[in-house]
Amino acid sequence: MQIRFWGVRGSIPVPNGRMLRYGGNTSCVEVTLADGTEIILDAGTGIRELGEARTTRAKIVRVLLTHLHLDHIQGLLFFPPLFDPTNQITVYGPPAAGPSLRSTAGALSV
Repeated sequence: MQIRFWGVRGSIPVPNGRMLRYGGNTSCVEVTLADGTEIILDAGTGIRELGEARTTRAKIVRVLLTHLHLDHIQGLLFFPPLFDPTNQITVYGPPAAGPSLRSTAGALSV
C-alpha cells in the first residue's frame, strides 16, 4: 500500500511560499493498494495536482468523500480523469440532510 497526501489544509486553500513544508491544498489523500486499486479520500483542491501527476493511470478510480463540506469537494471538477470516458470513476459519500450526493453532483455521471 502506498499513501500520498495531496492536500491537508483547513477550509481555505493557501498555495504560497509559506506553505512549502506542509502544502496549501485542501483535503485529498491518494491510497494505492498492492493490486493497483486507487482510492482517493476527499476531493479538495489537492485532487487537481493528483490528477495531473497520476502515474498509475488506473481506469477504475474510487473517490470517497468523508463529508460534503466545500473544502472536501471543491477540487472534484478539476480532476482530469473524471472527464475521460474510458475511466470508471465511482464517487462515494455520506448521507446528508438536504440534497443527495447524486443531485449535488448535478450533471456529472457519478
